[in-house]
Amino acid sequence: MSFRPGQHVGPYVIERLLGAGGMASVWRAWDEKHNQQVAIKIMAEPLSDEEQLAGRFMDEVRRHGRLHHPNIVAVREVFSVAGQPCMVMDLARGGSLAAMLDASQERRLPFETARPLIAEVLAALDYAHRQGIVHRDVKPSNILLAAGEKRRTRTGLSVGTSAYMSPEQIRATGDIDYRSDVYSVGCVLYETLTGRPPFVAEGKDSAEDNAARTAVFTMHLRDKAVAPRKRAPAVSPHVSALILRALEKDPARRIAGCAEFARLLTATSNGFMGGGRFTPARIATIVAIVIVVVIGAMLVVGG
Repeated sequence: MSFRPGQHVGPYVIERLLGAGGMASVWRAWDEKHNQQVAIKIMAEPLSDEEQLAGRFMDEVRRHGRLHHPNIVAVREVFSVAGQPCMVMDLARGGSLAAMLDASQERRLPFETARPLIAEVLAALDYAHRQGIVHRDVKPSNILLAAGEKRRTRTGLSVGTSAYMSPEQIRATGDIDYRSDVYSVGCVLYETLTGRPPFVAEGKDSAEDNAARTAVFTMHLRDKAVAPRKRAPAVSPHVSALILRALEKDPARRIAGCAEFARLLTATSNGFMGGGRFTPARIATIVAIVIVVVIGAMLVVGG
């Protein structure tokens, strides 16, 4: 089943669909008990029929519920509706980094604006990693702004989850650790400063059709990313090299964790030439951990 506007689910009244993917959908709802709006994510029905996946979802979301960090969306409650796992989260009203990029000239931000946003994302991920949790689905649409930013329908490049997946996620061999998130943040920072992810299936109708996924997966596994500075000359050599370090195919050659990534990024006081106005914004990172664990497995199998 799925929700519908006006439906009552316990103390929550479903208002409207905020977004949907192959793994889950997210709905805005009114919490009648606390008189405020919340977001409810419900696992897709075909996946909820898989008992092992559903159980894993619930276990990992409960772990997420124990995370307390100002840059991680808080989980309020976990429950099931007709056997489909759901979680209730705080509603971030400022839109996403993806929407912010779409509203920006050439879909990019100046370094002075991007640096504090990415630094807060890295801080949240470092905290999660220290609790033994890997995000596995870091991308602009999963980085939410708590401060108000103009929202806009996505235009231009069609970019899906495959654009941000690490080589080890694609191979689906061995354990996935914090270094996978370092790679994904590198992809996000690359896009934020240049206007496009490092690897894009040119000319494809959809970034998430099978042909496009396969092409992008192959690039992640085989190709060296074009230096960000070559796509956006204002990017400094230092920042360009830093991003390429995050995008190393071999996890052992990447930046040594999100805390170190943040330190190096913050230390770059003049990393983006040509100026740019600083835009203070609080970031909240969705760490819907089990959903993204399942995404990693399903994309490889289905691709």
